Amino acid sequence: MTDKLLILDGVSIYKDIKIPDLYLSSGELLWIETQNDLEADVFVSFMFGLFPLKKGRAWFSGMSINKNTDLPISYIDLSRWHPKSDTLEGFVKTMAYAKGMQVSYVLNDFKRILEGVGASYALDLSFDEMRSATKKIVSTCITLSMPQLLMILLDPFTGLDKENSLFLAEQIKKISVDGSSFIILSDTEVPVSAKHIKMGKLL
Repeated sequence: MTDKLLILDGVSIYKDIKIPDLYLSSGELLWIETQNDLEADVFVSFMFGLFPLKKGRAWFSGMSINKNTDLPISYIDLSRWHPKSDTLEGFVKTMAYAKGMQVSYVLNDFKRILEGVGASYALDLSFDEMRSATKKIVSTCITLSMPQLLMILLDPFTGLDKENSLFLAEQIKKISVDGSSFIILSDTEVPVSAKHIKMGKLL
């Protein structure tokens, strides 16, 4: 048996695209510096079982990552997709209900985190009115309000000033103490507020 939550070892998927070797324990954080959005998309798609494994081994919480689409992984990216007719508050409620979580608790926590990063204004915007940076901030706040065993964040510090970045880093740290692990995908270097995060890089 292994105490590792996530093991990616020598993984290759379609067209021989390689996924970085990862060994992540419960409560650990890993920052993966990506070169472009495509690398992030491929990694996330693989983690959600959308690409079959060609080579190597890939295990998450004792389960094989190979077309397994029901793993306890949390990831939301509103900059690539968002519902057409839902309000932000309504979307959060729907997500919480779908995950079997207490809707009122999730919504209140989401609003608390959103305020903490200085983005409460997003509650008054439609999805079409949100800028790309705002969508990434909102996506991060939604993900953090619905903790899972593994949480994947995309460019979570984009558009945040130093104070708001420190608040966000503290939220991530608190959730990791409770046992959730984080993989952060970003095309930027780790900010000073998150220097405790382990480093990694996509191949």
